[in-house]
Amino acid sequence: MQTSDISWTDYSWNPITGCSKIGPECANCYAETFSRRQAQRENPPEGATEKPWTHENADDNVQLHPDRLDEPGEYHYPLGPGRVFVGSMTDMFHSKSDPDHVQQALDRCAEVPECLWIWLTKRPHRAAEWRLDWPENTMLGVSVGSGPGGEYPNTTHRIEQLRDVDAPQKWVSFEPLVEPIGEVALDHIDWVVVGGETGPADVRREMDHEWAREILQQARDEDIPFHFKQSSGRYPHENPALSVPQNGVMVQKKIREGPPLPEIVQQARGGDSSAD
Repeated sequence: MQTSDISWTDYSWNPITGCSKIGPECANCYAETFSRRQAQRENPPEGATEKPWTHENADDNVQLHPDRLDEPGEYHYPLGPGRVFVGSMTDMFHSKSDPDHVQQALDRCAEVPECLWIWLTKRPHRAAEWRLDWPENTMLGVSVGSGPGGEYPNTTHRIEQLRDVDAPQKWVSFEPLVEPIGEVALDHIDWVVVGGETGPADVRREMDHEWAREILQQARDEDIPFHFKQSSGRYPHENPALSVPQNGVMVQKKIREGPPLPEIVQQARGGDSSAD
């Protein structure tokens, strides 16, 4: 458990580390870069792996950490009760994961009801197949960065696959947004996050703000909270404003909305019903 610089979360927790690339969003994976860099240290941290995150290396890269399952109850939460990103350095539903280990992680989330535990996957079909018991203070999202008819393989099918998961709240992370998404069904979605790819100019893929505005409009049509994380840039948080029309001109606006807190989280915090 540790604090996080990601704009939509306060903490991160990794009971599993390592992954393998599965879609166009993964091309410049920050978690892979970070893990491989950490592995080159004299005393690398547990879970750091130097091999590329390919399917061939999955046995070496994907590591389950049973010793971390007690961390939610032992951590002191220096920022106070907040949002926790589960699996920032992995996909909890990788084929090398284990449903029992994942269920234990979910059980630990239930034991800290004052926090909202945010899960994110590119493999929602496996989350549905495992039929896990999702606590009320959890939400599961999918990563989607490309749409039909574009340069990259379409990954919008993950949004539909999320329907089959019993998570109490569901969300979509359109990040990195590398091409237009088009119209998608968001009627079962509770939160939308959009972000451009970050990294060196010769590596990152640039995001057109028009693509983000199209998603914003769809979220507004469905009355879904919308969080704009950042534009494409060298570093995260470098350009947190979205270009939107206002009174006939384009203005830069910071839009960082969140879903209402689940009732169980409100009760654990003494009745705080504000969005988190």
